[in-house]
Amino acid sequence: MAFKLNKAGCEHAAAMIRQGLEVEHETGNWNEVRPTSDEEARYLDTHDIEEYGLWFLGINTDIEANSKEHYVYPYGDFNVVQKSGLIAAEQQAKKDHSDEIANAARTLLELLNQKKPR
Repeated sequence: MAFKLNKAGCEHAAAMIRQGLEVEHETGNWNEVRPTSDEEARYLDTHDIEEYGLWFLGINTDIEANSKEHYVYPYGDFNVVQKSGLIAAEQQAKKDHSDEIANAARTLLELLNQKKPR
């Protein structure tokens, strides 16, 4: 598989963090808050594939862009940026040797930590 950085998704996450909008700063369990298959399907019922892709830090270049499987390394639940999602994305990208994506996740985590409410 060939993964590369989803610049639009990265910019979407950064904008939400900078604006302090819809961000979960607590480190919870990503497996508990990540979108389920049903939630993904419901989101796609009301949004297009490009909007769906904004919630992912990577793309799989081996899969067509009009497929949800094209997008990898989710960081949010279609409502909020999840700190646990960024951590999980960074860890998985490191395992996959996707350094550009891991670095983007790390940068977003650093931005998130700077913007943490006091």
